[in-house]
Amino acid sequence: MGQPNPVAVLDKAVAILRAVTDDPATLAELVTRTGLPRATAHRLATALEGHRLLRRTAGGAWAPGPALAELGRGGADLADLAGRHLPGLRDATGESAQFYVRDGSSRVCIAA
Repeated sequence: MGQPNPVAVLDKAVAILRAVTDDPATLAELVTRTGLPRATAHRLATALEGHRLLRRTAGGAWAPGPALAELGRGGADLADLAGRHLPGLRDATGESAQFYVRDGSSRVCIAA
């Protein structure tokens, strides 16, 4: 038997994270929301919990974990950094200045 496709594993892990974004989910709900086999959903949810990307609620359901917020805050540093330099760029060029990040096939302005 060959090695599992690492990209497919990542896709499945992201599916689990997205499945608990709005509401915590039990294992049965994870299976329903993601379409993953029960054993796969459990294995990945447990691994994500170990990395603090998921946490357990008092009722035992999985919910977004504290590491997700920590990762999200890391992205805010880029906006702060760009924001400190944009006024100087604007003043030096006489043009408006914005900083965009890619979001799929779109862009999102994170500093202006």
